[in-house]
Amino acid sequence: MRERQRKKKGRTWAEAAKTVLEKYPNTPMSHKEILQVIQRERLKEISGTSPLACLNAMLHTNSRGEEGIFYKVPGRMGVYTLKVGKI
Repeated sequence: MRERQRKKKGRTWAEAAKTVLEKYPNTPMSHKEILQVIQRERLKEISGTSPLACLNAMLHTNSRGEEGIFYKVPGRMGVYTLKVGKI
């Protein structure tokens, strides 16, 4: 039980978002939808005043360059999926 609590508390935004997108593999999601699933399934302990801004910044940063694990869907503002081969 303690290990599970520790894992939830220590999970990063990237790990939580990756978990959500792995659970819904063929469903590109907006940052708002990803945050709703994170909150509903309690995938990350959320503190602070702007979790949506933190999540959005992380998604944006991790969707740039070759090392990024997220893919921003062209023509759709703030919609992401996992890059192929990064699952």
